[in-house]
Amino acid sequence: MTDGCSTAPLGCSCGVDFVHLRMHSEYSMHDGMVRVEDAVNAARADMQCSLALTDLNNVFGAVKFYKAAVRSGVKPIVGCHLLLRGAFGDTSSVLALARSGGGYRNMCRILTAAWSDAATCVEARVDMRWLAGSPRILKGIVVLSGALDGPIGRHIIEGNYSAARRSVDDWLTMTQGSFYLELQRSGHSGTETYVHRALELSMYSMVPVVATHPIQFIAPSDYPLHCVRCGMAAGTLGSRATGMFTREQHFKSRESMSRIFRDIPSAISNTCAIARMCNLDMDIGRLRRPVFAVCSPCNEASALACTLGSGLRSRIMDGRMPRFTGTRREYAARIREEYRIVAGMGFCGYFLIVSDFVGWARARGIPVGSGRGSGAGSLMAYVLGITDIDPIQHGLLFERFLNPERVTMPDLDIDFCQEGRDRVVQYVRRRYSNGSVAQITTFGTMAARASVREAARAMGVSYTLADSIARLVPIRPGARVTIPNSLKEVRMLRSRYASEGDVRLLIDTASRMEGLVRNMAVHAGGIIISPADIQDLCPLYQQAGSIVPVSQLDKDDAESLGLVKFDFLGLTTLTILSCAARCVVGTGRAVSQHSLCGPPCDSATFGLLQAADTVAVFQLEGIGMQEALRITVPDRLGDIIALISLYRPGPMRLVRSYCRRKHGVEAAFVVDERLLPILGETYGVMVYQEQVMRIAQAMGGYTPGEADLLRRVMSRKQPRDMAAHRISFVNGASRLGIGGSSAVAVFEHIKKFASYGFNKSHAAAYATMSYQTAWVKARHPVDFMAANMSGSLRDYDRLRLLRLDCARRGVPLRAPDVNRPSYRFTPISCYGSEGHGYIVYGLGAVKCGGEAVVRDIARCREDRPFRSLYDFLARINSRIVKRSAVECLIKAGAFDCKPGGARATMLAVLPAAMRDRHEPTALLWRIQQPTSAACLIAASAWRFAVQHESEALGYYFSIHPFSRCRGAARSIAAMGIDAIRRRARPHATLTLCGVALSMGARSGPEGHSAMAAIEDDSDCCTVYCATGSVAGPVLIRSPLVVTGRVYVSKDRERLSVTTLRLGVTCTGAMLDRTPVQGIYRIP
Repeated sequence: MTDGCSTAPLGCSCGVDFVHLRMHSEYSMHDGMVRVEDAVNAARADMQCSLALTDLNNVFGAVKFYKAAVRSGVKPIVGCHLLLRGAFGDTSSVLALARSGGGYRNMCRILTAAWSDAATCVEARVDMRWLAGSPRILKGIVVLSGALDGPIGRHIIEGNYSAARRSVDDWLTMTQGSFYLELQRSGHSGTETYVHRALELSMYSMVPVVATHPIQFIAPSDYPLHCVRCGMAAGTLGSRATGMFTREQHFKSRESMSRIFRDIPSAISNTCAIARMCNLDMDIGRLRRPVFAVCSPCNEASALACTLGSGLRSRIMDGRMPRFTGTRREYAARIREEYRIVAGMGFCGYFLIVSDFVGWARARGIPVGSGRGSGAGSLMAYVLGITDIDPIQHGLLFERFLNPERVTMPDLDIDFCQEGRDRVVQYVRRRYSNGSVAQITTFGTMAARASVREAARAMGVSYTLADSIARLVPIRPGARVTIPNSLKEVRMLRSRYASEGDVRLLIDTASRMEGLVRNMAVHAGGIIISPADIQDLCPLYQQAGSIVPVSQLDKDDAESLGLVKFDFLGLTTLTILSCAARCVVGTGRAVSQHSLCGPPCDSATFGLLQAADTVAVFQLEGIGMQEALRITVPDRLGDIIALISLYRPGPMRLVRSYCRRKHGVEAAFVVDERLLPILGETYGVMVYQEQVMRIAQAMGGYTPGEADLLRRVMSRKQPRDMAAHRISFVNGASRLGIGGSSAVAVFEHIKKFASYGFNKSHAAAYATMSYQTAWVKARHPVDFMAANMSGSLRDYDRLRLLRLDCARRGVPLRAPDVNRPSYRFTPISCYGSEGHGYIVYGLGAVKCGGEAVVRDIARCREDRPFRSLYDFLARINSRIVKRSAVECLIKAGAFDCKPGGARATMLAVLPAAMRDRHEPTALLWRIQQPTSAACLIAASAWRFAVQHESEALGYYFSIHPFSRCRGAARSIAAMGIDAIRRRARPHATLTLCGVALSMGARSGPEGHSAMAAIEDDSDCCTVYCATGSVAGPVLIRSPLVVTGRVYVSKDRERLSVTTLRLGVTCTGAMLDRTPVQGIYRIP
């Protein structure tokens, strides 16, 4: 930040000199709804030469506001509305405006102090004692008294004029005279009394006055919407916010403000005097690269060259790392070219920093991903150990990552193990000083459905009406759905909007709210490293539970200020591989993650992929992807790269064409034979963005940088730029001796497919990890499945899926056992049978408490095994392992191998046993327990057994209620729910059987309907039916027969059935086909 604002006007030259100095934007999330672009446009339309943004305790919108104002020729004034905490806990507020770069830096430090103990804008407070004790902290800042809500205004309203005068003197001292008494006439009660007394105080203390207007919304008609916005933030009806704000708090014109304060003209003219004082230049666009410390006389460029030389010898020439293709000369030439580009763009330090923290993580055994994004296309990144993908081997292009003809910040996204990510971030904080490292903010905005629901709640609209309207707004994962577009697309929504007044009001309100900032959060992985203290650029706040402070910048603002963002991403797959590596059986020792990579052409791995046995395999476990694997029959890594690239909306239709061409069913057609060397790896199907770039170079005469620019234009479908590139492509082809018709045909071909093209660098990195996880699953299934289950301890749907996969693969999963008290799932080896064994259920996945409970059980188990339930109760700490936890363990079967009776018996005697656990006579209640699972189910009613297991484990474990009637069910419905999900045609009508997990109701445009979750022993789905079509009450865990129309999403992940007939059962285990009122009933 610098002084002076050369990119914006420096003063006002309007007929009426007035500048708005107080405005809350949408970044004042509790009471503001002004979009910064709208505010700047309003100021420009009224010919106001300057405008201030003063959000509540933050500068979240400052960079966006500054850029918008400069673009529009309006001078931006950056400030904030500061909440103060007095000596006795009283709250008041003042307005702070940055006069210069130094003033902005001080304002950032004030805000950081205010946020030190706060989680939201309204909770942050500046301690007045701290402010008074920091005499230089207000230098370069203009302070306005805060009007009625300021410390002086509070004294005036209370009638304590001597205290008001003392407060003025204090502020004059703290600000070194840069202080104004703020006057407002915004319709609030007590305003005129305050203005009269403030003028007297001004004359007494010789302090100038200034007129402000508290802008909360743009137009007068926005007042009801603003009330709704405040109601949304407070979780109340919007009408309750009417006492805090008035209808006058819209963006007023210069003439209006001059008229309101015509009796105090100096208050109007002083607004422009302040505007002339405030000359902050945010220095947008200047690169602020972090510095990597190197030993003298080296600099970053020479240090990088030295590191590359040693890395190249280690990676390739010495042959100690993964194999490579090509010649040493080819690798050396590419390294030199990449180094030339990186050094020319000034990014040597960036590569050294990333290499440093990745190397630190690897050296300490923290798993690091093989690569992500376009960075995998850099040979330098591979040589430095940042990635594990050889770009020459996979045909990846450096220019896709860093284009010398379009200077942008490099972006190397690094995946770390979830458990080790924070350690790496802490290392970076120590390495580059705490004040230079911070996370970045991200903002949640109101989506279409949420806008409808939130607006309805704040307006007092009934839940039933709001829900019925919200459900009419479509859901499209990955696509932006807006209310105006939904009105065009959904006939029912359009009809109700036209015919129902309350619906029209709700939709109009929601559409105005849509897109407003709703909350702030911390970016998933973004970390900025600054060459200086980040507080020179923005304030910081601390998120609860976070180890790193968070900047009040999002990723776009950080880039605008030239800060470099590093992505430290946590990847669960790496944690799972690390866990599997620690406990691989049959080796007699722990192994590293890298030793689990497997050979590149492992038959067992490709056999697993060809069979689509890919549950828990990275990127390949979706049902739709499994179907693609079956028809592709992959036999090389290139097939996996292609499938990851093609299995997306848009190019998904090309999957079958790729498969047919691979298997010779369809000819590999290309529009020009010169494309064969480029498209041959994908059988003539254009899959990758890199192929577009190579074609542009080979047939259009483009340089690598120009080819990347073409790729960008085609991806974004920019018609004007596409037309210019078409001419360039044809002219370049002509210079290479290629005819115009051929050049046009090729250009149209790549134009058709380029928008679907995928980043091969990213796909290759992910495909490598997919192959690695598939190899571990194929060669070490017990350890792999145990690691996956340990990573999903509280995700019971996921555990159910993994258990089914274990059963299919013949991996036994033993019930929980208090004598094997591991928090995680434990793989147990069977000697002499390499790759086989079983898994002991992790007690962390039982709903018996948390890690402290398991830790106490393990502590007690160290001396000797538990002999019985009574022995268990006598030894554990009952303050940690409470009765509810013991009940849950009994229901889960954790005591099944102990003497003491069946589960029902143990549950019955548990209260007395816990009470008398230290009395020897309590041994009398113990009963011998049958050992086999069959005896267990016979001894206690199986319905209660499965119910208890479901309560304790989150799903049916030892036996599924559907298994009691599976044979009869298959006589009615040949396919289980899993088979229906995989094979059924959308909208087909069929019959399925299952048991009811839950029942509910919903309201929709067609009226009221029932909703049930139905499950068999293979899968589950949702059933919708009209309430009148259900014959009798539906019992939870009772068998049902459903006939209806199937809905299945394109990726086959979402399955539901709209019923024509729903059969209800009571207790029997047999099904028949006796229709009752057109509905199948199970007797």
